Amino acid sequence: MKNIKFLFLLIASGVYLSGCMKDLKTDEFTDDAISSTITVTVNMPEGYNYTTEGLPVYFVDPSSGLEFCDTTNASGVATIRVPHGAYIATTETKHSAAGGVVYIFNGTSEKIRVAPNDPKSASSKIDLNVSKAGQIVLKEIYYGGCMNPATGKSYSKDQYFILYNNSGEVAYLDSLCLAVVDPYNAPSSGKSSNWVKPNSTELRDSIPVSGIGWMFPGTGNQHPLQPGEQVVISLNAINHLTISSTSVNLGIQGYWAAYDPLLTKAQSTPNAGVNLMTGFWKVGTATSWVVSTLSPAIFLYSMGGKTPTQFIADTYTWNPGYATNRNFDCLMVDKNLIIDGVECFRNVTDSKRLRPEIDNGFAMVDGGGQGQSVHRRIDAQATAAAGGRIVYMDTNNSSNDFEKRTTASLVGVN
Repeated sequence: MKNIKFLFLLIASGVYLSGCMKDLKTDEFTDDAISSTITVTVNMPEGYNYTTEGLPVYFVDPSSGLEFCDTTNASGVATIRVPHGAYIATTETKHSAAGGVVYIFNGTSEKIRVAPNDPKSASSKIDLNVSKAGQIVLKEIYYGGCMNPATGKSYSKDQYFILYNNSGEVAYLDSLCLAVVDPYNAPSSGKSSNWVKPNSTELRDSIPVSGIGWMFPGTGNQHPLQPGEQVVISLNAINHLTISSTSVNLGIQGYWAAYDPLLTKAQSTPNAGVNLMTGFWKVGTATSWVVSTLSPAIFLYSMGGKTPTQFIADTYTWNPGYATNRNFDCLMVDKNLIIDGVECFRNVTDSKRLRPEIDNGFAMVDGGGQGQSVHRRIDAQATAAAGGRIVYMDTNNSSNDFEKRTTASLVGVN
């Protein structure tokens, strides 16, 4: 029987786990009356022959916060004894290929329930998904706002995103699209997203754009982003320090605004020198772009060479949760067009909106009005290999890649 390696919950501890941490090992779990054995088999996607041996598999019970880990054997099988509960198993790995391509493999099992009246063992599988590490990543998301000392209330009109060229080659922002996922807040209380496959809890192979579709203007090479450079995008591109001394200045020349004078007339008119993104699609009657202050999911994507008109025609669909209400309709973006995505939760028991090959984890702040952000961790090894140019972690798992920052990075930047 294997020793159990008990791991504190990733988000609570703030520790990045690159594998099963041997210094957090408890005595062997031997109480058969309150435990069961779980066996999980990890499978590579069709067409990929990389080994599944030696992968850390994490078993998490979101309700209790317990997390355990085991490593797969030569057959790609992980087996562990755990207390009774409802567990989700996850794993991930990366492999480099010719031409500098980095493949990211990750996956999540269905919920695995083990209870006193069930058999003493349960089995499941993780069918790995594959994606490639992207050039442009979401570096920071500041969504919960800050506390305004003048009013004693939360101030949240200062939301922003930072995009970063994480590669060693020039990237171009032209036609890159930005969106929030439907629903605006992560489903809670055991509910799943409306966007699941028939008779399944598995998310669809396309991601729903909610509210407004935004894209960078340009014909292909008008907006270069050099290696290690970043761009700031906000909803209200003004100096928020004039409203709250704890906020940020988003009205700086060269920043970008998700703003359109007709589509988002309730948002602040951007300061002079701020660039405007293009709103190419809108649904509903809202006069501003809504980004959750509690648990947004943000993603970047490409239209795959289509014009906005053709893309809308090909992807427009009714929201299955609001079959008779056209205000909640969405654009469905194929997972293969997703460049990067980050899932934010308000509670570890929330349900996912982004597929595992886009984000196999989640990031969190402590709540609204805290002045906190979620920010990528630096990949020290990759940064050293790049000669000191900062390279951020990108495993398509926000639980590993992101950390909570007590102060957003743009605080103090003027």
